[in-house]
Amino acid sequence: MTEHLQKRVDSYVKILADDIGRIQQLLAQVNELANATDPKKVHLLAQQLTTATLDTEWVVVPRQYSQADWYMLALDRFLSFAAVTDYDILTPAEREELTLVFPELDIPATFQFEVNHDQNGGAYFKELGTNKRLFYWSLTRKQIFFNAESITDLLVENFRKKTTVARIRPLVTLLTNFGRYMEATFGYQVDYNILETTDDFLYPLRQKEMPAGILDRLFVLSADSDYFLQAIPNGAGLVLENNVEVRVFYVNDATTTDAQRWHFQVIDGNDSVSWLDVLLDYDFIGAWYLVERQFIEVESEPLVFDQNLQEVEAREAEAKESAVQPEVLSPHSVASAEES
Repeated sequence: MTEHLQKRVDSYVKILADDIGRIQQLLAQVNELANATDPKKVHLLAQQLTTATLDTEWVVVPRQYSQADWYMLALDRFLSFAAVTDYDILTPAEREELTLVFPELDIPATFQFEVNHDQNGGAYFKELGTNKRLFYWSLTRKQIFFNAESITDLLVENFRKKTTVARIRPLVTLLTNFGRYMEATFGYQVDYNILETTDDFLYPLRQKEMPAGILDRLFVLSADSDYFLQAIPNGAGLVLENNVEVRVFYVNDATTTDAQRWHFQVIDGNDSVSWLDVLLDYDFIGAWYLVERQFIEVESEPLVFDQNLQEVEAREAEAKESAVQPEVLSPHSVASAEES
């Protein structure tokens, strides 16, 4: 073999070996992510895979899971650790893609992750048909932020009109138990907002304008129910089934409109009922809240769910994609590998 050909073949073998090595490393990580029994190991692998890219040049892997799919695979593993089972993962035969569904939910609903490409990183868990983002998840910063607005839009305004609470409940359980598990196991910062069940929790509300007459409107809607709206200091309350008490009231706060900061509170004595549970279980309260959201609504983390911020970022991303970028033609060749 000539010296030139020897170098050429050696370079060829090295490049292929490097690519195959990266593929083998990825396969080992994926295998361990799918089979490891140590939650901390699964978390570390998920963090690595959701930020990695298989940038091989010569050995092409035409069918790959995306970064969004690694989030879904990690979610499935953590849900199995948390003993959450009322869901399924669809895997189409023609491509590598993971989609979560609820077999008992008798209306079309499919869920995937959407990778967030701004400085916050992480990913959003969203329903594909409506594009509602139900929560944000950052493996790196160990954060889960639930989106009260989208959860209300999807579960109360949409699903509740089409099916029963019993069929919606597995989705609520999945969201809540996932947050609880990650908080207890890894010390996550979790903003449950509308899903919070602690009795002494005061749901923070975003006041868009002074919600005048909200208690009067609740009284009118409750008049046709079996529950009596009672006066409490600065507000009103309802005692529902199983001694669940709902309170709507304000506290004096000079920094807010008319110096009144409003709150919701749900008390059941067992820290097990959330504001979302109330909205789903009592149609007249759900109908009342859907209207009152034009004035006040349960607040979510503005860092990742502020609508104005999202619209600005979407416009910037669109402008960036539409901009014509000059292509620098510098093909990687075996010859260049020989020189290195």
